[in-house]
Amino acid sequence: MLEIIRSLLISFFAIAVLLPVIRFALRRLAIGQLPEQLLTPDELKYMQKKEWKLTIAYFFFACVLAVFSAGVLAMVSSIMHAASTGWIYLLTPNFRAFFAPGLLLGLTLAVLPLKLAQRSLLGHDYDMYQNHLLQTEGRGSMRIYRILFLVMVVISGVVVWFVMQWHIRIYENTLTVTNLFTQERSYSMLEIDTIEYLGDEGEYLITFKDKTNINTAYLKPVQLEMIALLSEKSGKRVIR
Repeated sequence: MLEIIRSLLISFFAIAVLLPVIRFALRRLAIGQLPEQLLTPDELKYMQKKEWKLTIAYFFFACVLAVFSAGVLAMVSSIMHAASTGWIYLLTPNFRAFFAPGLLLGLTLAVLPLKLAQRSLLGHDYDMYQNHLLQTEGRGSMRIYRILFLVMVVISGVVVWFVMQWHIRIYENTLTVTNLFTQERSYSMLEIDTIEYLGDEGEYLITFKDKTNINTAYLKPVQLEMIALLSEKSGKRVIR
């Protein structure tokens, strides 16, 4: 939970820093294209305060969509890899593992509900806000925002696709690890060097003789029967 809260706080500060940078860049690109003065300095200052209201609303939508996306992706990953057969146990990424790509997806898709709710959030100031954008960012800013949105959708999709590939299949005497790049590597149970209990339920660090390891804190579900099987077949006791 603390890890998730920390990620949300980092994303909020990233939004608070990046939005002014993007808008400054848009203003620079719009030099010579800005319309005549539409708002007074006091009205501009008032609209800048309204922008913080929209930023907070955007962050709220991003949090909701990030949590929802992480949960859905974890569920879809389990369903997708369960189609393979022959394994005794199947380990796929859990909510914790999917939270980072889910957050990226949430930050991207949060633009859509914000756009729909913008008029309701601003009320009678909506038209003034449109004039504010026109005056500060130019007529071509929406086109640039659409391009940025499409780029973020593509990046989010690529990240999600790679994370979805990660899974582990455990058989009678071997286990197969498929990494983020869809590369498979099989290990004999005898290649397990240590099995370390990390202190929380279901969290173990399994280290192999080639020094690679599996941290089950980011996988689901981890059953005691599975750990007992690994311990029995490898001849290694669980380190507590």
